[in-house]
Amino acid sequence: MDSGSLDSIYSLPINERRDEILAAVDANQVTIITAETGAGKSTQVPQYLAEHGYTKIIVTQPRILAARNLSARVRQEYSWRRGSDGTNLVGYRTAHEQDDAPENVILYCTDGLQLVRELAGNGTNERQILVLDEIHEWNENMEVLLAWAKKRCLEEPHFKIVLMSATIEANSLAKYFDAPDPITVAGRTFPVEQKYSDDLVAVVQEQISRRGNNVLVFLPGKAEIEQLATLLKADGYTLPIIPLHSQLEPEVQQRAFAHYPAGKIVLSTNIAQTSVTIDDINVVIDSGLERRAEVRNGVEGLFISEISQADCMQRAGRAGRTQAGTYILAKLDTMPCAKLEARPLYGVPEILRKHIDRLVLRLANINLDIESLEFFHAPSRNTIKQAKRTLAALGALEGQTVTAIGHRMERFPVESSYARMLVEGEQYSPAIQTKLSAIIAIQEVGGIVKGGPRFSGWRRYTQQVQSDLLAQYDVLLAVPSIAEEAYDVLGIISKNVDKALETHERLLRDLGLPEHVLQPLTTDDEEPLLKCIIAGQLHQIWAREVSGQAVNLITKQHREVSSSSVVRYAGLFVGTPFDLEVSVGSGLEVLHLVNDITIVNPTWLGQLAPQRFKIQIGKVYFDRHFGTLASRLRITAQGKDIETVGVPVVERNQTTQQLFIHLFATWAHEQLEAERLALRKHLPPVSMKRVEDQVRHLAPGAISIAELPKRERMELLKLAKLERWINKELLASLTVRNPDEPGNRHHKRHSGWKPQNKLKDRWRNR
Repeated sequence: MDSGSLDSIYSLPINERRDEILAAVDANQVTIITAETGAGKSTQVPQYLAEHGYTKIIVTQPRILAARNLSARVRQEYSWRRGSDGTNLVGYRTAHEQDDAPENVILYCTDGLQLVRELAGNGTNERQILVLDEIHEWNENMEVLLAWAKKRCLEEPHFKIVLMSATIEANSLAKYFDAPDPITVAGRTFPVEQKYSDDLVAVVQEQISRRGNNVLVFLPGKAEIEQLATLLKADGYTLPIIPLHSQLEPEVQQRAFAHYPAGKIVLSTNIAQTSVTIDDINVVIDSGLERRAEVRNGVEGLFISEISQADCMQRAGRAGRTQAGTYILAKLDTMPCAKLEARPLYGVPEILRKHIDRLVLRLANINLDIESLEFFHAPSRNTIKQAKRTLAALGALEGQTVTAIGHRMERFPVESSYARMLVEGEQYSPAIQTKLSAIIAIQEVGGIVKGGPRFSGWRRYTQQVQSDLLAQYDVLLAVPSIAEEAYDVLGIISKNVDKALETHERLLRDLGLPEHVLQPLTTDDEEPLLKCIIAGQLHQIWAREVSGQAVNLITKQHREVSSSSVVRYAGLFVGTPFDLEVSVGSGLEVLHLVNDITIVNPTWLGQLAPQRFKIQIGKVYFDRHFGTLASRLRITAQGKDIETVGVPVVERNQTTQQLFIHLFATWAHEQLEAERLALRKHLPPVSMKRVEDQVRHLAPGAISIAELPKRERMELLKLAKLERWINKELLASLTVRNPDEPGNRHHKRHSGWKPQNKLKDRWRNR
C-alpha cells in the first residue's frame, strides 16, 4: 500500500465534517446528510460511527452491487489504516448473497433485507444505528423503512437514524421528521463540462475514437446495451466494450472497474448511477432514459421513461472523479430526450408507480393498516383499494382482517401471487412442493429465458403446452447439460438461473423441506402444480376470443397473448397482464400483453375458490378455432354471469379421448358432406365410419390437434377435404366443367345486374 491510498481517504471532503456529523448523531434521533458525488459519505460515515463507539451500524443500499462493493472498499481501507484484515469490522448481506459475521460492526445490506428485519422486530437497538443511504432512489422498501423509522422515533427515544444521499429533498425530509437542518457536504470532483447532442451513437463513436478516453454510456436497458455493443464491434472499434447491468454475473460486472491503458467504454443501465464508483471515467454520455416498472391504468409494465434533473446530475457526477470530465446528454435514435432544464426536479417514487399488494399484506400481518402509516410519498387511496381487492381475490384478506391463508402467505418472501401458490401447495407431497418452489423461484427472479423470436432456442428443452411456468422448470432442469457459452444464443439468462437456484434453496428452508435434486415433471405432477399456479392468479383469469385476443373475465379488458408463450390453444387461462414499451422506427410503442400463461380447467375454479366462482359446463363439442374438444360454460364470478366460448377441455382420460375421435370425425364428415352436396349427385358419400376409423388411427390418444406431430396433424386435417377420399382425376374433371352448369362447385348463380358500388358494399359487409 502506498501513502497515496491513505492520502486519498483523508482528503475526502466528508472528513472536514467528521466532528460535526458525530455531534449531530449524538444529539439527535435523525441526522440528514446531503453530500455531493465523490464526498465519501457511503464509505466514511459508517466508519466514523464505528470508531465513535456505536456497536452496530446497519447501512442500506438500493442495489446488490453497491452493497457488495462498498463492503469490499471499507475492508480495504481498514487494512490500509490498521494493517490487518477488515473482515471482522464489516460485512454485507443481500437476499441472495451473504458475506458477514456476527461480530461485524458495520453491515451493508440491501434495503429489502433490512425491511424484513425491521418488520420482524430484529432491527436496531440502543447504541446501534440505522443508516439509509441513497435515499433519493425512493424505492418501496425505502419508503416503508422511512415511515417505520418515523413511527419508531416517536415510540423509542433511543432509536437513531441517519439519512444520506447525493441528491435529496433534504429540507422536506427535515420537516417530515421535525429534524435539525441537513448537513451539506461538497463533493470532491473536478469540473464537468455539460453538453447536449441529438445523436448519441455519433457522440459515442467520436469519444471512443480518442485514445485513452474512459467512457460511461447510460442506456435504458439491456436490449439497447446489446444493440450498441453490436454496432460498435461491427464498426471495428477495438477498445474494451464492457456491458454493465443486473443480469450479469458479479465477476463480469467487475470488468467495468478494471483499468485499460487504451481506454474503455462501459455501456450501463442505471446500475452505475449511484453508490458504484468507476474511478477513471472522464466522459459520461447519457441517453437521459431508464427502463422502469410503472403501473399505468392498473397494469404494471416496463416503460422507457425520461429521468429527472436530479438523476441526470447523479450520472454527470460519475465523470470528473479524478480529472476534468465531460457530460453529454444525447438523444438515442427516435426516443425522447428533453434538455436538462425541461426535466422535473425529481423522479416519481416507486411506491407511487407500482402495485403494493405485497406491502399491504406484510403490514397487515403485524396489525398495521397501511393507511395508518405516514409515508413521505403516500400512495393513493385507489392504489391501496386495488391492492386490497387483489388480496381478497387471493383469499388473504376478508375486509380488514388477515385470513389464515394471508398469515401463511406472509411466511414466504415472494410476490403475493407466488406466496398464494406456495400456500396452496402445502396440501400436497414434499415432492410436489419442491417442484412448485422451484417454479416460483424462477418467476420471482424474473424468469430464466428471454422472450421474442430471436431467443427461442430454449424451447427445444420443453414439450409443455399447458403452462409457461412449467416450461421454464423444464429448461432449468436442462441447464446442467447445456454448455454455458450457448446460454445467450438459446435465450437462457445465466445469472437468473443462479439466482433462481438460490431462491429455491431459501424457499425450501421456509417450507421446512430438505434440499433435493430436482426431478423431471411427471403426468401425475401436472394437475396439482397447475392448480397451485391458478390459485395464485385467481384475480387474473382470461378467455381467448376467436380473434386470438385475450379478454379478462372480470374487467373485460382486451390484450394480446405474448408470442413467447408455449400455450397456443387455451380458451381459458390465467396470466399476468404486462405492458412493454419498445422502440420502433417512428418512436415508442406500448405492447399490451398477457405473460406467463397457464391453461385453466374450469371445474378447478369452483374447487379453488368456491365462495368466488360457480361453474356450469355445457355440452362438449369440437372447436375448429382451437382444434380441440371444447365446451361452452357459464361462470358466475363475484356475482357477475360471464359466458365464454370454446373453452378447451383439458382432462385427459379414455372418455375425452374417445370423444375427440367421435367429435372430430363428426366435424370432418360435415365438411365432406357440405362439399359433396355442392357437387350434387356426381359423388357417392363418404361414410362416417370410414372417417372415424382414420381419426382413430391418426390420433389414438389425443384430445387436441396441437399435441400431434406435424405430419399426423396435417393428415388429420386432410380428412375434412374431398381430395383425401376420391380419385384426383375425377375431382379434376368435375372442377373443369362449365362453371355455369348446375352442380359444379364453381357454378355462379346470376341474380341480375347490380351497380359496381353495390357489389363492393355487399362483399365488404359479408
